[in-house]
Amino acid sequence: MSAAAPDLTLESRLCLACGLCCDGTLYEDAKIREDEISDVESIGLTTSRNAQGHPTFAFACHYLDGACCTRYEQWRPSVCSKFFCRVQQRARAGELTEGQALEKIAAARQLVTEVKAVLPDGMPIVEARHHFTRIAARQPDLSPIEARFAVKMFVLERFLDLEFRKADKGHLPAASTSSTPA
Repeated sequence: MSAAAPDLTLESRLCLACGLCCDGTLYEDAKIREDEISDVESIGLTTSRNAQGHPTFAFACHYLDGACCTRYEQWRPSVCSKFFCRVQQRARAGELTEGQALEKIAAARQLVTEVKAVLPDGMPIVEARHHFTRIAARQPDLSPIEARFAVKMFVLERFLDLEFRKADKGHLPAASTSSTPA
């Protein structure tokens, strides 16, 4: 399905141009309803329970092809059709034009490409966050490659927190807005 199909909503066009939630870039997993567990498992997704006991399925979703969901017009977990990232919400509210929203998506995808370029061989983006946490805890004893990765991952995480994730779902501590005297 073309991401530019005129019969799709703005949110759907943005979703099909992005894929960052489905590949594990934004989140590791998605909460599903209790009554969806068997259906989710029947389409080949692995379910588990998060720390709060809610059923989830893990990302990266194997139905993602590039930035498009190959199950987009078939049954999929309700979270897949109900989730709207901050970019989609702002575009729907008229705070961003479709072009501006697509630019934010392109910028995020470029940051992901830069992070992937410095990841250890074979490490998926969904694992990068854990790798980031492990090596950040070792600072300042980082190799130059680890330091490059940490910087690129920090930039990606900050951008995603500011532009894509809901305010209460950020992965980095919120940036301080107060200024301190010099």
